[in-house]
Amino acid sequence: MWFGSFFFWIVFFPVILIAGIFLFFIIYAATGMSFLDFLAVMFDTGTKLTCWHCGRETPCDRKHCKHCGKELQ
Repeated sequence: MWFGSFFFWIVFFPVILIAGIFLFFIIYAATGMSFLDFLAVMFDTGTKLTCWHCGRETPCDRKHCKHCGKELQ
């Protein structure tokens, strides 16, 4: 019994893994986002700017300061 379930998972796990990877690529292809873009978003530490108004750091992709709301220059 133990060997039956063990060998079942040896065969079944790669099938699940390949299907999951295939589904992953279909979803990101449909949304127009590449895998490298996805990784860039997930692991983005981002460059920070110092706000001239409040002196605190805020992400550079914003137009306005995250803390005080004033426009970044």
